Amino acid sequence: MAQVLSNENQELLKIIKEQKPTSLKELEIATGRKRSNLSRTLNTMAKYGIVDLIKDKRTVKPIVKATDFKVEFGFNTPFIQ
Repeated sequence: MAQVLSNENQELLKIIKEQKPTSLKELEIATGRKRSNLSRTLNTMAKYGIVDLIKDKRTVKPIVKATDFKVEFGFNTPFIQ
């Protein structure tokens, strides 16, 4: 989860939210990140429900769904030495 919400990816979410790119190409230009990197990152974020990827015939439009995050960790099994 730390990688998904890295500073770089938080900036990516901010750019998507503010600039509302209509395609990965527009997002590539806005961020300077390669499309393959963006695609991989956004697909991971989509699995966590952070973004939606709206696909039509030729483009993929990213939309931010979540902007506030709460991460909890728990260990249900006792520590074994």
